[in-house]
Amino acid sequence: MNAFTESLALELEPFNVRVHLVLPGRAPGTDFGKNAQPRMQGSIPDAYADLAQHVFSEWSHSTLVTEAQDVAEAIWRAANEPASPMRIAAGTDAVALMGQAG
Repeated sequence: MNAFTESLALELEPFNVRVHLVLPGRAPGTDFGKNAQPRMQGSIPDAYADLAQHVFSEWSHSTLVTEAQDVAEAIWRAANEPASPMRIAAGTDAVALMGQAG
């Protein structure tokens, strides 16, 4: 998804169309996670299994979460702030995860 979005952003830039990724974290108070879980079952390639296990383990022990408002604000930022980054973390847990990955 990251590579596709980056390619799409490059292709659409001459037309003044910006493309962003909003990356929410765990959102137990919303339907985000509930909707994602069935789609993720059995779909994580073996090469990413250790990473996925690490992320899920970290999330299960964390009190940091994403709220629906966090996602709405990230989408607003992507749509309205020309200088917003390509990847926008939505939620304190997503921000923390991106900080560990970067």
